[in-house]
Amino acid sequence: MELARWLVGVDTGGTFTDLLAFEQETGALKRAKVPSVPQDPSLAVINALEVLFADGVEARDVVMFTHGTTVATNALLEGRGVKTGLLITRGFRAVYEARGWSQPTGSDLLDTFYQKPPLLVPQSLTEEAVERLDFRGEVLIPLDEEALRQSVRNLLAKGVEAIAICFLYSFVNSTHEELAARIVAEEAPSCRVSISSHVLPVIREYPRLSTTVIDAYVGPKIEVYLMRLTERLRERGIVTPQTFLMQSNGGLMRIALGARHPNQTLLSGPAAGVIAGADLARAMMCEHAITFDIGGTSTDLAIIVNGRLPETAQGEIAGQDIGTPMLRVRTLGAGGGTIAAAGRDGLLKVGPQSAGSVPGPACYGRGGTQATVTDANLVLGALSGKALLAGTLSLDEAAAHGVIANLAAELGIDSIACASGILKIVNTQMAIDVRIALQEQGQDPRKFTLIAFGGAGPLHAAAVAREVGIRRILVPLYPGLNCAMGMLQTSVRHSYLKSDMGGLAGFPAERIESIFDGLCTQAYAEAEEEGFERDAVTLTRLLDLRYLHQGYTLGVICPDRISGGDKAGIKASFDELHHQMYGQSAPAEDIEIVTFRLQSEISVPTLSFSDALVGTPDPLRKVESRELFDLESDRFLNANVFDRADMQPGQVIAGPALIQQYDSTVVILARQDATVMPNGTLVIEEQEDQ
Repeated sequence: MELARWLVGVDTGGTFTDLLAFEQETGALKRAKVPSVPQDPSLAVINALEVLFADGVEARDVVMFTHGTTVATNALLEGRGVKTGLLITRGFRAVYEARGWSQPTGSDLLDTFYQKPPLLVPQSLTEEAVERLDFRGEVLIPLDEEALRQSVRNLLAKGVEAIAICFLYSFVNSTHEELAARIVAEEAPSCRVSISSHVLPVIREYPRLSTTVIDAYVGPKIEVYLMRLTERLRERGIVTPQTFLMQSNGGLMRIALGARHPNQTLLSGPAAGVIAGADLARAMMCEHAITFDIGGTSTDLAIIVNGRLPETAQGEIAGQDIGTPMLRVRTLGAGGGTIAAAGRDGLLKVGPQSAGSVPGPACYGRGGTQATVTDANLVLGALSGKALLAGTLSLDEAAAHGVIANLAAELGIDSIACASGILKIVNTQMAIDVRIALQEQGQDPRKFTLIAFGGAGPLHAAAVAREVGIRRILVPLYPGLNCAMGMLQTSVRHSYLKSDMGGLAGFPAERIESIFDGLCTQAYAEAEEEGFERDAVTLTRLLDLRYLHQGYTLGVICPDRISGGDKAGIKASFDELHHQMYGQSAPAEDIEIVTFRLQSEISVPTLSFSDALVGTPDPLRKVESRELFDLESDRFLNANVFDRADMQPGQVIAGPALIQQYDSTVVILARQDATVMPNGTLVIEEQEDQ
């Protein structure tokens, strides 16, 4: 008898922890959805595994375990990282506080109560180091070791648990930072030390500084969490060496490396959703797509153009700037648990505060007393108290009606107007964010398909798509488990960076090769540490390039070995990419190299689906009919309700209708049709006369 070989993905969200398991030989799928445990997320991971084991899977048969965590993200969002100190070159202590001269943008410009996000390291925990390098990395002022030792002692006396080190031009010459790290280790052996020349060895001191501070601030938290999780997995019988953590770049890394690179896990869950969305877009032949992921606390968007995953070298999380390579994901503070309340001006406001999983929306029956988006959906008929959420949770309709009625009385309106107002506001917020994301890239929404997932994504996708002008929506087979699925559809990936500036035309080919060779050595060493053979590693070389005097770069793939004759092709590729991204290029202008980038990729087992045989589908059987509030006409319409588990390829449902399933509910509006495809995907489209 052959042993089963299960691949398991577990995604921890703000409200639920999702598990998807795939058996390699038979293609069997198993799933679990349990409440998250914010105080100790590893408990929810084990709880989800217990559901899997109760369904007949043996712990010893798990051959690969992948995990997406919000521990680092939540530490930033809630300001619960460790007390962190900063060592910086003398005379530059204001660099962090100036935040690259950033200013409020978008709706923040209209917010009279706007405040900049707090610094993770205040001036009181910043110490200056007597040292200085020039732009070539040559020493102008040697590091004063005794003065640095006193600075470290000063920080220790103030109770710091981690220290970030960022010296000017350390990305060119890391000697001073590495010496400072050794001194910190001697003076404060229990402190975590993060140095910018290891965390992000690239030009521009502020992004490098901010990323290093984040690394130090969340590092001890993620280290403790991963140690606890690893121990609990071992105790529960999961002993496979193939245990991975999802990264912000859409790839995996060994859990053992997670504590070393905590800043690379900040978009762990959302990145997995983008991977799954991109995989579905390819399967459905969609070159242009928007991933639309709504969970309990937030909405995450990513724009896929010409099938290319959206990547960026800079991002922002909880107001903190980070320069780690990541997928370009926009996050909006609007989800199923988003709280609605009367604002200071007496008007209805929705978000960004969330009820989370504890206590959660009032309809969860866990003590929630504030109206949320989920409560509004229940009052207006999109959700029902008869259907079990995640197969176990019965929604309390009376509690939802109660909190909506209380808020309505405070606003001086009726309950239906209040509930519909909540959904109109949150849908408008999402639509605006989708429009902005498309406009930033000069894209026409009519060319795009919206891929809706997350527990609440299919509830809002139809309304948002119609408001933006998108005529086609895809809902995957398991939308509420899509991020867990994405963790089983990717590979091990790492990025290695090194800034060294110069004009492409005049940059010596030998120097280019030397820098890339150094990055390759790093990549192979880390692959060996992760337990992979050298032959398993696929390396891709990129150059971050820009026109002279530009402030931003674009990454261009280059040959494994660059000669003088290759530079014209690299220049042409950059011009083409620039035109694609920004609608213009300057072929006659020179370009310069800013950063060398090496991407390593190692294949691991992945999940795969097979299409069902398409024959003549059985007649559709509805579960029931119920009243669904139509936000466009401001009235209730009769909607048929279907169970997705009973649906077959080829079946078509006309809206208004609802499709219920284990992990989500799909809303189909009037004048829309939904078709079941052979791979189980639902395709929702506007009817032809629209």
